[in-house]
Amino acid sequence: MYSVYCGHRGKLHWRQQKSEKSYNWDSFMGRVSSAVILAFLVFLMACETESGIAKSIADEEPEFRVSAAQLFAEYESDEDAANEKYKGKVILVTGVIGEIYRGILYTPYVDLVEGVRCSFSDTEDPVMLTLSEGQTISMKGQGDRLLFGVELRGCTVE
Repeated sequence: MYSVYCGHRGKLHWRQQKSEKSYNWDSFMGRVSSAVILAFLVFLMACETESGIAKSIADEEPEFRVSAAQLFAEYESDEDAANEKYKGKVILVTGVIGEIYRGILYTPYVDLVEGVRCSFSDTEDPVMLTLSEGQTISMKGQGDRLLFGVELRGCTVE
């Protein structure tokens, strides 16, 4: 559809108009994009940070002291029972470092070869630099769930 309008100095110009459906679609997509971004930001703000978890468990004695292999075996044999036992509890886990890396939100992680993944806060960067793959390590963290291995959050090196 075309329309004529009067431009600068009275000259007539032809212009193609968008249909009403096109305007509705653009408006709808703008609203959906805004809603998705808002939901993502709310989700991020609702998540407890690794620093917050590490601070909250810093002075706590671990409820459980386990090897990474034992922790993973318990989750592998009965995930629900292991969640009941470990989720939200302070755990000291010992294992061999398989990989040290930063995740998608730049969170530092240490994966143990036995199937345990520990996330750290950025305040642990100096400690993270001293770690190496193949090293045996003990880490304290809060039990979370089985996702990319058994997850521990707010970890510190002991």
